Amino acid sequence: MDESLNEGALTGMVEKPRPKTVLRPEKHRAFVNELKLKAMAVRRQMVEMGYHSRIRLHYGAIMDMVEMVVLLYFHWLNVRPGAPEWPERDRFVLSKGHGVPSVYAVLGLMGFFDERHFGTFRRLGSILQGHPDRLKTPGIDATSGSLGQGLGVASGLALGAKLDSASWRTYCLIGDGECNEGSIWEAAMIAANQKLDNLTVLMDRNRKSSYGPMAGRNDVEPLADKWRAFGWVVFEADGHDFYDLSQKLAQADAVERQPSIVVGYTIKGKGIPFVEDYPAKPNILLTEEQYRECLDMLRCAEQEVRNG
Repeated sequence: MDESLNEGALTGMVEKPRPKTVLRPEKHRAFVNELKLKAMAVRRQMVEMGYHSRIRLHYGAIMDMVEMVVLLYFHWLNVRPGAPEWPERDRFVLSKGHGVPSVYAVLGLMGFFDERHFGTFRRLGSILQGHPDRLKTPGIDATSGSLGQGLGVASGLALGAKLDSASWRTYCLIGDGECNEGSIWEAAMIAANQKLDNLTVLMDRNRKSSYGPMAGRNDVEPLADKWRAFGWVVFEADGHDFYDLSQKLAQADAVERQPSIVVGYTIKGKGIPFVEDYPAKPNILLTEEQYRECLDMLRCAEQEVRNG
């Protein structure tokens, strides 16, 4: 691991501000392999949560955003698991709230809460409900659920930080299907007008919504050009590539007097092949056979990374 990286980032022992380092194959290969293993651990945790809770999860939507969430929490965001309300922390808003199991898995691995809570997922009284709730879950900065609302919240947080001359940044993850919502574009316009250069959006661009491909239905193309027209600086990346994502995040964070967005091109259901190819709405109640298949595939992928 490169000495410039905070070793505590992968263990949850994060006390010093984390260097937001661009990851490079010639310097950070071992660290990126650890991130890949973390991503697999996150996917495994979500499979366990869904199967043992006997809940239909949006496996397509929660699997494809894993690399973006892992990179943010284990390398990019300045956060303190032991002090979730640390005033100087970076803020993260998950606008596509149904994708929260991936955030829960990361927060648990980092030590924001005891992992025994995974066994209570979506039960009455649990701190882990079906959508993010900032009053219930340590590490959650914004409650979200209805699609299209999160960017408005994130813009408000960024504007508040500007008014307070605060050093922390706001990051918001949205889905491309959310761009059918007018509230996304209202917030995008306000953020540009207010010159919120302390706001970075990541988009999960899988080109699908709940019931299939967006093309031929209520499509949003040319999507990147739309964001540019609204006054945003747009970067495009492979949403599953830690090197590419870190480079584009660094470029986005360096933008002045404009908000920025990283469009991360993803595969819906990434990491679980039968979910990637699922022909219908991937809101699945796993059978025992599917559960075992998921775990076997993750074990094989993990071994490939370890064998390097």
